[in-house]
Amino acid sequence: MKRSDEPIYWYRVFKMIWVIILGMQWVSFTEPIWFQQTTDIVTWTLIIVAAIDLLPIASLVRNIGKLLSVAIICRVMLIKYGIYMPYGRLFPDQILQMLTEFIPYIWFALITWLVLELISRLLLTRKYILLFLAADLIAFAILDSFTPYRLWQNVAWTVFAGLGWLVCLHLRDYQLSYPHGWRRLQQYPFEIIFNILLIFAGVLLIGTSVPSVSPILTDPYTAWKGRSGGQGSGGEVQSAISSAITNKDPDAQEVLSGYSRDDTELGGGFEFNYSPVMSIDSPLRTYWRGETRHIYTGKGWADFDKEKRDYKVFRGMTTPVGLTHEQAGNIEMREVEQTITMESNEAYPVLFGGYFITKVSLLDEDRGGNPKLSWAAQEGELRWGGGFRGSQPDYPAKYKVTSEIPVIPLTELRGASYKHLYEAPIDEAYLQVPSSLSGRVKDLAEEITADADTPYKKMELLQEYLRVNYEYTNKPDISLRRSKDFVDSFLFEIKEGYCDYFSTAMVMMARSQGIPARWVKGYGPGSQPDTEDMRGRPALVTSTAYQVNNSDSHSWAELYFGEYGWIPFEATPGFTAPLLYADESPEEVAMDEPESQETVQDNAVEEETSWLSANTTAIRYVSGSIILLALIWLLYQLRERIYYGFVRLRLGRSLTYADKIAYGTLRTVKKLQRQGFERHGHETVREAFERIREEQPELSVILDHLLQKYESAIYSPNTATNEDWLSVQQLCHRLSRINLDKK
Repeated sequence: MKRSDEPIYWYRVFKMIWVIILGMQWVSFTEPIWFQQTTDIVTWTLIIVAAIDLLPIASLVRNIGKLLSVAIICRVMLIKYGIYMPYGRLFPDQILQMLTEFIPYIWFALITWLVLELISRLLLTRKYILLFLAADLIAFAILDSFTPYRLWQNVAWTVFAGLGWLVCLHLRDYQLSYPHGWRRLQQYPFEIIFNILLIFAGVLLIGTSVPSVSPILTDPYTAWKGRSGGQGSGGEVQSAISSAITNKDPDAQEVLSGYSRDDTELGGGFEFNYSPVMSIDSPLRTYWRGETRHIYTGKGWADFDKEKRDYKVFRGMTTPVGLTHEQAGNIEMREVEQTITMESNEAYPVLFGGYFITKVSLLDEDRGGNPKLSWAAQEGELRWGGGFRGSQPDYPAKYKVTSEIPVIPLTELRGASYKHLYEAPIDEAYLQVPSSLSGRVKDLAEEITADADTPYKKMELLQEYLRVNYEYTNKPDISLRRSKDFVDSFLFEIKEGYCDYFSTAMVMMARSQGIPARWVKGYGPGSQPDTEDMRGRPALVTSTAYQVNNSDSHSWAELYFGEYGWIPFEATPGFTAPLLYADESPEEVAMDEPESQETVQDNAVEEETSWLSANTTAIRYVSGSIILLALIWLLYQLRERIYYGFVRLRLGRSLTYADKIAYGTLRTVKKLQRQGFERHGHETVREAFERIREEQPELSVILDHLLQKYESAIYSPNTATNEDWLSVQQLCHRLSRINLDKK
């Protein structure tokens, strides 16, 4: 047996622990696919066979024990799940029964045993372990990308177990190669364990702290997925923005975008879910409005049942139902008909449509029952109460709404004063601010809007500030949060997030300035595959078909401007609210007279500040790269000290000059080997140098001097001196500077 293959019991124990952890990742992946009894059989086989393998008994006895344990596991589990019911005597009746009843479960157990044996017998060196781990990770990466399963936790555990296995292998090799150093290490067990844990923590910290960066180019798989229905951008951004998170359980394995049922606690991260929700036929591109909220708690938005609402209830729905609307505004409206066809099997609490709905009719045929709708006129919210008889889901498969889309007189609205807009009493519900909201939120809003003289202009400045100074991400770094208030922590601590962050901040900052506001959730417009060239021009799209996916779920703010009614505001970067404007486009209205030189200079300073803010991430990366390069350079300069420090640790004592000369010479020999000069296992240093001297005679002088110093340090009774060590260093340095191309 090779020395590197000698069994050390503690290493075998830890190796089996790491192998069990690695195996359990595949059991976890197959759990939704296999029957529960199969999963239990494989799990217990993995654990018990590994435990038996560690017993200090003869190999034949161990294998017999493993075979019996596999049979017992299958018997116990199949009896537990009622698949195998034993009767008669154990032999021959039950034995014959087991030969037939245990198939195919016994094959899973035997394959598990076989894989465990192969891993134990084949993965003996670092190279094979690394190849095995690489194959494991590549397989998980492929399955994560091309299947519905999210395997991030499996990958994390695989990396953890792999690192643990490699550390144990290194310590085993160290014990075999340097027994004296190993005995010295055993005197400091806590220090060794602490260093190992520190390295593990450092690796994990680096992995979890690296910020996510959006790719410059879209990879082919994502592009294909987007073209085949996975993209629901609505036109403004290439990756759809999600508002609501379907799964808020922090212990859940995955959190996906979708229409949220619970907004009481906002925040956290999510993954995009590209599954289809509905297809819509509409002559205008709009947001598909769902529910509104107006009670902000500091953590999120209170449930609708805690908000006072006046509902008008409709039943039967045999004919189209007309709906009246409060606070709609006295401005021009454009009436559109929108037909919604659901493509998912979920039931939603509301019917979706453009703002605001004036008529609804159900187009389901032969559904039966007594469906119920509740209309909240002030909120513009059409709640579904169910009622289809024996139908799953209890939700309309197809319905039509008539919506009136406001045409906003932008120039007129921008000039309207606060006194003109809010002559009538304001509903205090839309000005509610909790005590948890700090004063610095209001101070920031006042600072941002100080230069505007009308409410609408102030809100435009507020909207633009949020869009420019905060970054969009579906995985905000919530570890930065210190404030108990959601908005306060977003504005001053986290400074990144998705639409829930931006829309909630817009609502609360508007309220702090006396502007009535509410929070709305629903879906973005969706995608139009045939109108890619019309992106960014919402009012000019002529196609009427829209595909809405769960990745299009979204939230935004609606602000109330007196006689003009409720106007949507889009504070999320990358989104443009699909609004209609009277007379002229917003781009034309936004054009002001030429600015004075002083104003231009002020704007230049603001643009420079904005550039610095927008490029914070880039600055971080550049700074981090410089620091990393400096650390690498420092380690390179200290490489010899680090090397001899490890040698000292291995020997378990201080190094003499003779030790340094010997190890320095051997280190130089290894450098020569990397340049093509082989040293065979049977060769001494003298024999290796003689062969090099034959191939490159010009190195004879240097090699002779170095060999003389080396042999003197090894064999001479005279003590090596510092001068000898300095001479060897110079000789080794000269060899490293000479071109040693092999002839």
